[in-house]
Amino acid sequence: MHGRSPHERLLCLLGVSLSLTIFALMNAATSQSQDFSRHSTASQTTEVVPSQTRTEPLLDLRFDDLEKLNEAVQPSIVTIRVKGRDGDELSIGTGFVISADGQIVTNSHVIGEGRAFTVELANGMRLPVLSIEACDQLIDLAVLRVDVQNQSLKPLKLSELPISPGMQVAGFGNPLGLQNSVVAGIISAVREVQGREMIQLAMPTQPGNSGGPLMDMRGTVLGIINMKSAIDDNLGFAIPVNQLAPMLKETHPVRYDRWVTLGRLDPNKWDILFGATWQQSGSIITARGVGKGFGGRSLCLSKDNDFQLPMEIAVDVRLDDETGAAGLAFYADGEDRHYGFYPSNGSLRLTCFKGPSVYSWEVLVDSPSMHYRPRKWNRLRVRLEENRFQCFINDELFTESTDIQITSGQVGLVKFRDTNPDFKRFEVGQDLSWPALTDAQENLISILLNESHSIDDLNEKTLSNLAESNDAVSRELEKRASILELKIAQMRRLAEDVQLQSTLNALQNIFTDENSESPSRLALGALLIAKLDNNDTDPRSYLEKIQSMAEEICASLPEGAGPEEKRRLLNQYLFDENGFHGGRAEYYHPANSHLDRVIDDREGLPITLSILYMELGKRIGLDIVGIGLPGHFVVEHKVDENRTVLIDVFDRGKVLSKQSAAELVFNSTNRPLIAEDLQPQSETDILIRVVNNLLGSARRNSDTEAYRRYCEAMVSIRPEDPEARIMRSQARAITKRFSGAIEDVDWLIERIPEGPNQEQAIRLKDSLIADQQQENSIHE
Repeated sequence: MHGRSPHERLLCLLGVSLSLTIFALMNAATSQSQDFSRHSTASQTTEVVPSQTRTEPLLDLRFDDLEKLNEAVQPSIVTIRVKGRDGDELSIGTGFVISADGQIVTNSHVIGEGRAFTVELANGMRLPVLSIEACDQLIDLAVLRVDVQNQSLKPLKLSELPISPGMQVAGFGNPLGLQNSVVAGIISAVREVQGREMIQLAMPTQPGNSGGPLMDMRGTVLGIINMKSAIDDNLGFAIPVNQLAPMLKETHPVRYDRWVTLGRLDPNKWDILFGATWQQSGSIITARGVGKGFGGRSLCLSKDNDFQLPMEIAVDVRLDDETGAAGLAFYADGEDRHYGFYPSNGSLRLTCFKGPSVYSWEVLVDSPSMHYRPRKWNRLRVRLEENRFQCFINDELFTESTDIQITSGQVGLVKFRDTNPDFKRFEVGQDLSWPALTDAQENLISILLNESHSIDDLNEKTLSNLAESNDAVSRELEKRASILELKIAQMRRLAEDVQLQSTLNALQNIFTDENSESPSRLALGALLIAKLDNNDTDPRSYLEKIQSMAEEICASLPEGAGPEEKRRLLNQYLFDENGFHGGRAEYYHPANSHLDRVIDDREGLPITLSILYMELGKRIGLDIVGIGLPGHFVVEHKVDENRTVLIDVFDRGKVLSKQSAAELVFNSTNRPLIAEDLQPQSETDILIRVVNNLLGSARRNSDTEAYRRYCEAMVSIRPEDPEARIMRSQARAITKRFSGAIEDVDWLIERIPEGPNQEQAIRLKDSLIADQQQENSIHE
């Protein structure tokens, strides 16, 4: 893509992608099942209030099997189809009849906010929707009324019995669009989920089940199926039917023809391109769902084109997710061409969209700004003049451009991906800049922010004086607070870096000449690597623990014990008596690479368990070395001058034949075992392998700070390794430690002979310097 900075190129090189998963309880645009983030146990039995419906129940019998229940219930189940902006089917859900005169119950997220929808009986007949009698998004329930026409509707009875764990239940609906389906399960619990009392179900639940009845085997409704867990398809939730009673008691009908226009933007004022749902409530314009344009692009363009240059457009925008993107569009041709100025992934971006896909998009500027406030309202403003335009964030100039690839068109709003932004105060005018503070207000703010002045207790007169500026003083205080927050974050990071450097210095000192004969270099190095992630780790105490473990083993050794007897007792101590084992359940968890956690938790990776095994073996008189088989670290015990054995510590000290070792290598690399695989590894080789495991974990977790720490450790262990220097330079640049990144490149330049490679390194240094200057300018 055009306009990618060197910083981004380094990020791509490492393949680190930061993303966040966003969970929402109710989605007006779809009936997709939702995840839940927390559960707290509530009462295991709850009472259900009597139904307020005035109709006779469909049935009140005891059913011996699900087939009979399904046969009786299906005529009362309805299919709800929600339409998109273009009239196509957007989603499908379920409802059920509760009165013969046409009342239908479903989830509010099934019918959405102002969406057109249809109601269809099990026999395929559609019933016209007359009104939405009640709708509560907080508890996710809606009551509809349909025109029964000549149909004889069969209502379901709402249960008056208590709900208890262990009850057999059945769910009815349209999972994944498969109509007239039934599924059996049991009630696991009644608990609070995201602040709401819910029935927890051990029952398969899928999109399309939402709004369907949860029934006991007597044929009465216990709850309304609401959502599934994203963790397990067999875990679902339903809303207890007693939450429906207040809605039935006090309805507020909205005619269907009014419902489908609720919140809709005035078509005389706005053009919507590429789908998504744009609505207005009071002064707030919202955009929900994914646009049909490439990258989820959707445009909302003003039809008011009566303006002349110079002019300005502005809007306040707030993102639900900072990985998203939404903001201003200008010079739009009503199709694919326009400019966009918007926050995206924590930066601000100015892009020229010249066509339908990313290949025709040109990013002109992409850079963070200290004036942008994440997760808050931010004012975007663009000033349009002949042959140039300026972009402002919270009234601070962000960039100006003389790009003239597009010079006329509509102005409005734009969103991308699955971002759900809110907009307010969209304006077009000659000068939309914020009014400046008066001298008196400036002086008052300066006095208040003086370190010797307390701002906790201001009198009403002072507050009134500040309030006379409307929003100007609040904005200035917000801006200064953002600057202070940035300084605080920088100081905290500096404190962490100082702590880290102390650990790195200790790690590097292990391998100096004066420590070459230290008996605990390997264990100390592994513990210092663990300290990279937890500064509270005390290597000395764990070295004492290892020594104490060795003394326990020695105490059990019979007089004159030979190498094999010692190894047997070592295995017995670790695996039988103390339960050390391979960490298979969470193999890639970073704790499996931390020797302190391996000792505390008694589980780890092959390499960390092997380090402990070697350290203990050395202390009880065994000659054990590490063997770095590709993909699986083992150890070799030299029994005597003529015999050695391979041992898989991860597998409880199992002795490996050469054939077994060959199988381990083949399973990891798809190649045969070679002689080099069986060579003992040095202490530095082993520690580098531990760090490489942690680097892999950091990549999987998209943790750039952890990645940088491990790259620092690589250089501490092997300071003369060019590859380690390159990796550290990249990691430092990604985390915006540009001075350190430049130092590493300088180190490389000094050691690379003159020629193309050195020239490439010099170009890399120049790009890092440019990034550093840009970053410094942001914070000035």
